Amino acid sequence: MTSTTVVLIPGMLKALRLVRVYGFMVERRDGLYYPGSNQPACSKALAEKMVEGGWLVKHGERYQPTEKGWHAGEAGSRSLRWL
Repeated sequence: MTSTTVVLIPGMLKALRLVRVYGFMVERRDGLYYPGSNQPACSKALAEKMVEGGWLVKHGERYQPTEKGWHAGEAGSRSLRWL
């Protein structure tokens, strides 16, 4: 079995910061949305990469942060101000 490394990019940090604030994001037609939003926080493809990297876990249409994702979102909230 081969192992791949997924590197965090700024778009991922923004999404992880939002999922940390709201506790989860919901998958809709074109991406992931935080509760009450009409703008996607990230694309489905980016969300799949975050699941692959171990930062998010998918439960049905909900994505929630893992422990690793929680800490990455915390770091992102310090380094990236509200975009």
